[in-house]
Amino acid sequence: MGTLHDEEVVAPEMVDKIHGTILNDRRIKVHDVAEADMKKLTARWVPRLLAIDHKRSRVTISNEYLAMFRRNPNELLLRFVTVDETWIHHNTPETKEQSNQWVSSGEHAPKKAKMGLSANK
Repeated sequence: MGTLHDEEVVAPEMVDKIHGTILNDRRIKVHDVAEADMKKLTARWVPRLLAIDHKRSRVTISNEYLAMFRRNPNELLLRFVTVDETWIHHNTPETKEQSNQWVSSGEHAPKKAKMGLSANK
């Protein structure tokens, strides 16, 4: 059997097979994949993964608050109450290394929502 750089091993069928394997399990180990024109990226943390309806709702609410602020800034600011509290989250998030996933060249890092399973003061 030849090395990974031989023509018969780096056939399009083999590359497609490896690519399919990675797409089925994006956390497959490096030593399990030889050459598939892919790289391993860490998921990018985002506060929440929002549906389009939630995004539209946030824009609408933000525009309403902006309009109220422009009419009477002092009154709007008096409506907000802030409190300094410390929350302790009771979950074990996966490590940065555990969240690595294989992506094709040109793909962006996957997004991952920050999750808090439960929290107490």
